[in-house]
Amino acid sequence: MEQPPFHNPNSQPLPDANDVEAEFANQLEQRHDYDARRSAASQARLASDKRLMRNFIVGLLLFGLVVGGLLSIGLVWGLNRLDLVNPQPTFNRE
Repeated sequence: MEQPPFHNPNSQPLPDANDVEAEFANQLEQRHDYDARRSAASQARLASDKRLMRNFIVGLLLFGLVVGGLLSIGLVWGLNRLDLVNPQPTFNRE
C-alpha cells in the first residue's frame, strides 16, 4: 500500500495548542535546570563577560560624548574665526 502524499491525521495527528504549550513549559523548566547546573567556573566567566561588556558600552558612550564635545567646540571656534556667528547687517532699501 502506498503512502498518501499528504499528512494522515488518523495515524499521526498534528499537535494542538495544549501539546505546544506543554512542550514550551518543559523547555523552560529544562533551561532553569541548566542554569542551576552550571559550574562555578562558567558562572565566574559569565560574570566577567558581563562586566567586560558593561565597561565596553560605558567606554563607547564616554568616547562618543568626548568626540561630540570636541566637534561642537571646534565648530563654534571655526564659526567665530570666520565671523559667521554675528548676524550680517541688513540694508534698508527706501
